[in-house]
Amino acid sequence: MFATSKNRQGFTLVELLVVIAIIGILIGLLLPAVQAAREAARRMQCTNNLKQLGLAVQNYHDANNGLPAARAFFGRSTYIHNGSKTGPFGTVMFLLPYIEQGPLYTEIVSYTEPNYANGQLQHPWNGNFKDLYPALCSVVPPFLCPSDGLSKQLSTDGHQSGRCNYMSSRGDSMWNNNRHPDDEGDARAKTAHRGCFWIGEFPNMSIVVDGTSNTVTFSECVSATGTGGRSIKGNLFQESSMYNGNSRPGPCLALKAGTEATKDALTANWRGQRFADGQVLVQGFNTVLPPNSPNCSYGGDSVWGVAAAQSNHSGGVNAAMLDGSVRFVSETIDCGDAYSNAVTGGKSPYGVWGAMGSAQGGETTSL
Repeated sequence: MFATSKNRQGFTLVELLVVIAIIGILIGLLLPAVQAAREAARRMQCTNNLKQLGLAVQNYHDANNGLPAARAFFGRSTYIHNGSKTGPFGTVMFLLPYIEQGPLYTEIVSYTEPNYANGQLQHPWNGNFKDLYPALCSVVPPFLCPSDGLSKQLSTDGHQSGRCNYMSSRGDSMWNNNRHPDDEGDARAKTAHRGCFWIGEFPNMSIVVDGTSNTVTFSECVSATGTGGRSIKGNLFQESSMYNGNSRPGPCLALKAGTEATKDALTANWRGQRFADGQVLVQGFNTVLPPNSPNCSYGGDSVWGVAAAQSNHSGGVNAAMLDGSVRFVSETIDCGDAYSNAVTGGKSPYGVWGAMGSAQGGETTSL
């Protein structure tokens, strides 16, 4: 009997290498598309979060006949501590019940209301939140943009606070955009009330004479790493030359060299790190420089300055308007003359972006 032999055929080494090369090319072509799709989904989520904050402002106004403050005491809108109207807490704190965060709001209020006599939480940033105010360590999803890789991490400032990527507008005001005018001794610095959110006050929507569709309420920030460096996004730079007898954002813009600054950032940088903190350089922005410009402080990490809108979205930032709509604001938006001095009334010198920030400038805008 003769044994029959079978021819066994397989892939040659060359054929396997060709197949692997083709798979590699396909993956290389597919990966950018997948990444773009993921970023589109993240940007959509970010837009939706801003939409919810915009609607929360409307609901807050309907319930309280006033807009939430830019920075104020929490629990009682009329409270003044030791003569100060400024207060520590930011806009998003007052909106918690209107974004389905009622229990968190109630817990935080419980820290403050029984202690108004001694002002326990006038400056809550001096304590250990985890032990003293655990609710301030909460990660609040409606406050977070998924495009910011640090958003779900607790702060690196020693408090372990929850972060926030959505900043409330201070309009086109600069010096001093971090305190109530009555708390500022220099008459030239009484310029805080240029946006729709006022420091230490809860005004009626009637103050927005430019129209709700023309006035910005919230935009974005990239939260700080706390490590400094020169990356523009998420960092804060000290730039005292913004003051020349008035205030102007040009010297801050001059620090920009591509995606980096020409000098090192402040390491004690709290930008976006504490959702409860109402300081402008932590949880505010102003409309004096284009999106993704540097953030600059006049004299340290907690005073007045330029708080730019920033995001990791390509080409600009999302911004919520007072009518509840959300727009995408390009990095190339008209911002006028950055070396113009800030104004206390009338039209903004900072172009379309400045006009969107000012609530009483007599301007209408369109993107």
